[in-house]
Amino acid sequence: MGSLWTSPNTLLGLVLGVLTFQRPRLAPGGVIVFDRAPRGLTWLLPRLHRTAVTVGSVIVAARPVRGSLEAHERHHVLQFRTWGPFFVPAYLLLSIRYGYRRHPMEVAARRAAGEPES
Repeated sequence: MGSLWTSPNTLLGLVLGVLTFQRPRLAPGGVIVFDRAPRGLTWLLPRLHRTAVTVGSVIVAARPVRGSLEAHERHHVLQFRTWGPFFVPAYLLLSIRYGYRRHPMEVAARRAAGEPES
């Protein structure tokens, strides 16, 4: 169910990927990654204090997606595939309550990546 369930989100992610002005690469599990060069949206991400953003099955990143960053973003892909079209509203509502650092979906992604608690 996951990929079809989140296809509207993935379509939005592809639109964001196009705004990086680069060719994507296909990663295992059907994940589409835009992480080749800091152009367009990937140039803007660090200025917004972000390294990467995941939308559906698409990861857009300001640096190569490897190691803990890959594990973190792949956890978000799993969350999107679980929540489907409800992910974005749920994420936004939880953001109001918890902010970014204590956001339950971010905490789960950091744990999945073995990142330290902060």
